Amino acid sequence: MNIVGKVINGYLFEEALGSGSFGAVYRVSKGKTTYAAKVLAETYILEEFKSEQNRITREIDVLKNVKGKNLIKYQEDFYFKNEFGVIEYVIVMEYFEGRTLRSYLRRDIDLDTLISVFVSVLQGVRELHNTIIENEGIIHRDLKPDNIMIDDELNVKIIDYGLSKIIDFSSITSTGTQIGSPLYMAPEQLRDSKHIDYRADIYALGIILYEMLTQNIPYKATTLPELLLKILNDPIIPPRQYNSSISDGLENIIFKATAKEPFARFQTIDEFIEAFSKKNIAEELVTVGKYYAWVYREKDVTEQFENTNSADIIYPIHVQNWMKKLHQHFADNNFENVIIDPSTQRLSYFAFGSTKGLVDLPYAPKKGVISLEYLQNPQKRKEYIESWYATVSMGRKLILPYHYISNTDYPVDKVDEWIKMNIQLIDESSKVVENGKQKYAMISIGLGHLVFQSDKILSFFVHADVNGFIVQVSDMKQLNEQSLGSYLEFVLNLQKYTNKPVIALKVPIPLGFALIAKGVHGFSLGLASIDYFDEQYIKEEKDSFNLYSKFYFPQVLSFLTYPKKDTFAFEQIYNYFGCCDCEWCKGKSAIEIGTGDKGVQLHHWQLMLDEVEKFNQFEGEARVEYFKKRVDDALKNLDSIPREIMGSQKNTDYYKLLKNLKKII
Repeated sequence: MNIVGKVINGYLFEEALGSGSFGAVYRVSKGKTTYAAKVLAETYILEEFKSEQNRITREIDVLKNVKGKNLIKYQEDFYFKNEFGVIEYVIVMEYFEGRTLRSYLRRDIDLDTLISVFVSVLQGVRELHNTIIENEGIIHRDLKPDNIMIDDELNVKIIDYGLSKIIDFSSITSTGTQIGSPLYMAPEQLRDSKHIDYRADIYALGIILYEMLTQNIPYKATTLPELLLKILNDPIIPPRQYNSSISDGLENIIFKATAKEPFARFQTIDEFIEAFSKKNIAEELVTVGKYYAWVYREKDVTEQFENTNSADIIYPIHVQNWMKKLHQHFADNNFENVIIDPSTQRLSYFAFGSTKGLVDLPYAPKKGVISLEYLQNPQKRKEYIESWYATVSMGRKLILPYHYISNTDYPVDKVDEWIKMNIQLIDESSKVVENGKQKYAMISIGLGHLVFQSDKILSFFVHADVNGFIVQVSDMKQLNEQSLGSYLEFVLNLQKYTNKPVIALKVPIPLGFALIAKGVHGFSLGLASIDYFDEQYIKEEKDSFNLYSKFYFPQVLSFLTYPKKDTFAFEQIYNYFGCCDCEWCKGKSAIEIGTGDKGVQLHHWQLMLDEVEKFNQFEGEARVEYFKKRVDDALKNLDSIPREIMGSQKNTDYYKLLKNLKKII
């Protein structure tokens, strides 16, 4: 029906401005004032809501109460009967001379202007959220570039708030509907559009910001069902893939706003706005490589080493009661440069009951384990977090509570739930940590899940409110060329997308150096005999003691192992490569070095620091080239070892790892 040129209820309908599946918008005038009128078909509304017509009245009441410079103002509403006898419903609003944000984005606009416009959009949505009706703020529900207007002076107006609750999600899922509003709908809104909160608007704003800065959408989909599945399950395409000029900080804002879980997003518009006032357009993180010693029982070694060196340490808190002197040593130094690991992941396995230090932790369960179901209980989770912080609060650097994501005591389909629970623990525990303390998020996961779900894991963790990340991966002995590449890419992307330091925990030495060469902040491994993390060690509480010792040889970038009681084997290989002149080996015979665990551990610690310092003398590609040369030299040196000394080295884990690193670095 054409109503242009007609006067209805005193309004002259001058021009049709646009139309949609539920009605049309017109420019109208009354006296000397111009307005915008949205005409909705009464039959459409009744079909959508059936017996819920009273909701329309409530939503119009919302429009009447909204005030704000970035919001279109309500004028009035009325019904009329068209020429076919069909009742039409009209909502008259302020007329704003401008264009939609979608139309505006077709121009060539600089980054600063785009951000300024977007902050104005945020301010408009804040005005909406701060308008209280029946003790609740208003949720827009249908934010998209078509519902944002902008004029030539860059004034911004938000339109269509209040109407999207009238036009329910069911109206956009019919056959043949084009991809439109669903793109901006949060996952929880797709599942249940009537029970959402402010954070659904925050998600939509994140998608809008993505579109503004990239001129692209964050999912590749050709049909509506495909798009909906991607919104529910897939991470967004990193914005920098489309626009490399976007800073890491700005990209991180987008990642946080578009997180799948509401609790992982900005919780308020004020928090969203604040992100732009921080140093969010930060330059890429410049890292100085670091080695972190995993100190478990080595009290004497630690004290002796720290007499002459400044060391960075990761310390599992459960040893505090049976290594009291070690704990006191850290306390005497105010836990300087010590990251405290809460040992929480071990509490999810029944075997923890055989380790007294774990049983004595105040947050250890009195019976059973810390299960997924246990953590899903809000009250138990709250008590768990409070008890954790009371135990570790003396520290200055804290790993937040975490659990092994690939827990094999659970079906494989529970992995996503473990991921989400770890994110929730990070979110809730970070809020109880006092200002001035550094917070680290641990990602503890199986190699297979990391390889095949790396994008999903990144999408969950990149927005965490922490100072850094620690990555611990099980099954590292199974590294092949493909999985090694996936691991390296994951760690590098985690640091890149968050602009926060990442520490790779319990990795073999050559891989640690490869990470340092590529710009990752740090790596860590223990001073004792086990080089890798494996779930079996915490599932079965295997003792790390074995009958072999290890000694780091820089000539091969690796440990070489030998039987503890066979000093002759060590003496042969030690003499083959020449004596070590580090301060812990200098002046000692091979037999003296090979028969003392403490001396070997001090040597290892010292050489890790020395090696990392050598890498730090190079920058960028020069550091990578230095690593490549070291790998080539190491392979040649391993090949050169006479069989009568240590047999063939070509079947060892280190040899295979070096060969694979040479291929992918």
